[in-house]
Formats: sequence, structure tokens, C-alpha cells
Amino acid sequence: MSHDSPLTSCLMPSGNNPASAARAVLCFQQQLWPNKELVIIDYDRETITPLLDDLPDKELQYIRYTEDKITSPGAVWNKALEHAKGEFVIHWEPSDWHHPDRINRQAGLLLDGYQGSRILGTLLHLDHPDFVHHPYVDLPSGGYSGSMMYRNRDSIRYPVKKTRNDHLFLSQWDKGEIALMESDLSWLIVRTLSGERRSRAYKKFISGYRNSAGDLARLAWVKLRGRNMVSHPRFRLSLQARESFTRYLRESKEFGLITSIS
Repeated sequence: MSHDSPLTSCLMPSGNNPASAARAVLCFQQQLWPNKELVIIDYDRETITPLLDDLPDKELQYIRYTEDKITSPGAVWNKALEHAKGEFVIHWEPSDWHHPDRINRQAGLLLDGYQGSRILGTLLHLDHPDFVHHPYVDLPSGGYSGSMMYRNRDSIRYPVKKTRNDHLFLSQWDKGEIALMESDLSWLIVRTLSGERRSRAYKKFISGYRNSAGDLARLAWVKLRGRNMVSHPRFRLSLQARESFTRYLRESKEFGLITSIS
């Protein structure tokens, strides 16, 4: 194990979309952090082993979840933590796209002395003709749970409950141990929603950029000026965020994950 780059275990539930899982594996392979392993907990009906052929054995732990019933997301994370060999562990949601510099950026904070880190914002994308070229910076309260990275502690595990697992997990750490990364690093993760108008996903996307008094005021200003909704400040991306989104869009299309563009 390198002193400068401790082994980092990327914990990945298999999910129920093989194309998303394949993209997540590619994101893992493209990480600039040199010392890493992918810990996959596969609980889908159809195994995703055909997606793993190009991964070196030393970088892969594949665990077939054999329980009759998954009791909670916390049970899956705990199963992954049982097998994680890394000093650092990071959540690797298969439905997300991860920038090649993600581990580097978060691991740097742990090397500086923090016990964990979360990213306050992510890019949120809706696969719908109205917004397919227009992601925005999403700022969920407390940061995005899927962005968690932390030191591997045997004494801390997830509560096996159906809800609030991430909140309860974080409550086990002392205040100040977890670094919150500013929203200007939102380009490290792109999250995807897909749905028609009036669908739950569409409504979630719309509500995300008007979930505060300030956002609503900005939206009112946009409407008053007769402008399109994508004129809302949340849609204004930095050059780095735009480049990240362009790469996400290209790779997602290659896996057939974007349907709004022919």
C-alpha cells in the first residue's frame, strides 16, 4: 500500500440496470487514483459478471448477495464494508456518473486529516427533450449521500433500517470529522433522472432548482423577463462543469442510457 495513495474501496451495489452498472465500472476504471478496488454486491436476479471481464483480479471483489430478501440499503452497504480491504471507502452508486478525478479530490481531504467527506452539490440531469442538454447544480440539504467517502472503521456500520440510513450512519461520526466539499465541485458526480412530463422524476427535477426562497425569487425574475427556465442561475455551469457534463453525456449515450437524443 502506497503511503501517498492508500487503497480505496469503491462500494457498489449492482442495482437493477446493467447499462448503468457498466457505466459505473467504466468510471471506476478511469479513476486517476492509482490504488483502488471495486467491491460489488450483486443482488439482482441476473448477474452482472459479464461486465467485469476487463477488471484485474486485484482490483475487484465480487460478492453475490444470497440472502432471500434485502432488508434495507444499510444491509447492502454493511455487506460491502465486510469485504472492503481499503483504508478509505467511497460510495459508488451505479446510477451515477463519476468524474475520473473524484477519488483524488475526496481522498485529499482524508489525507489532510478529515475522517470523511461529502460533496454539497452534484450536477442533476433529466433525460427529457426539454432539458437533455441542460443539467443544473443540485444542492440537497447536507450534501448528496451518494458522495460519501470515509476512513474504514470496524466500529461504525449502517443501521439496518428502511429509511434514513445515511443520516443515522453519519450521526456516528463526531461533528467536524466530515468535510463538506463546496458546490463548485459539483462536476465530480452527475446524477440522472428520466421521465415524461408530470412524472415523479420530471417533478423532482423541476422542484430541485426552486427549493429555497432565493431560488424561487430568481425563478420569478426569469419568468418576469420572459426567459426560458434554463436561464435560472442554477443552470449556469462553470467551464469544468460543462466539460464534465459533455463527457458524461457522451459516455452515457454509448451505453444507451440517454434516450432523448437520437
